[in-house]
Amino acid sequence: MIITNITSQKDPERVNIFIDNHFAFGLFLWTKEELGLKKGMEIDESLLERIKSKDELQSAKAKAYEYLSYRQRTQKELEDYLLKKEFKKNTVDNVIELLREAGYVDDLDFARAYVRDKTTYKNFGPYRIRNELSQKGISKESVDTALHEEYHEEVQELVDLVKSKYSSILHDRSDKRFRRIGGFLQRKGHSYDTIKKVLDIIDGKDD
Repeated sequence: MIITNITSQKDPERVNIFIDNHFAFGLFLWTKEELGLKKGMEIDESLLERIKSKDELQSAKAKAYEYLSYRQRTQKELEDYLLKKEFKKNTVDNVIELLREAGYVDDLDFARAYVRDKTTYKNFGPYRIRNELSQKGISKESVDTALHEEYHEEVQELVDLVKSKYSSILHDRSDKRFRRIGGFLQRKGHSYDTIKKVLDIIDGKDD
């Protein structure tokens, strides 16, 4: 098999490869340059597989960088995304390893930022944060570390939040108040002890 022509695509980073006077495939200019592909070059099946493998790796990296450009991602999120794009598993593994080494994928850093964000802007408690990070594929060890370093219980903020949201039932001492306020804080991931602290402060029993 002979490379009979190499032409540019509209995308300046990609070229078309013609083999034996027929279009064979498109690939990244980077792949062409790395493998030294040129017109008149003879290729065999082994080199053809190398070309396709390297170009898939480059394509997967490009997709990964694009995906990461919108926001930080977990390793599992990136893996699921690339597999959905039908890249081979070993290609995905290689891309993730490259991005981890370069610092673009860091589950512990993601978990730390997630804890800070959800406590600051959503008033989430540790149970909900732990569950959501677990669903994103973060390891228990990384979740534990992130919560230990970044989570600080702010009971007064929860008291203020409850007073603002449930002002009409604050002085209702029935089970209805406990169910509504307790359910609200529980859905945000707070423990029974935290919920009790909030209600005690509201009721003036925090002495």
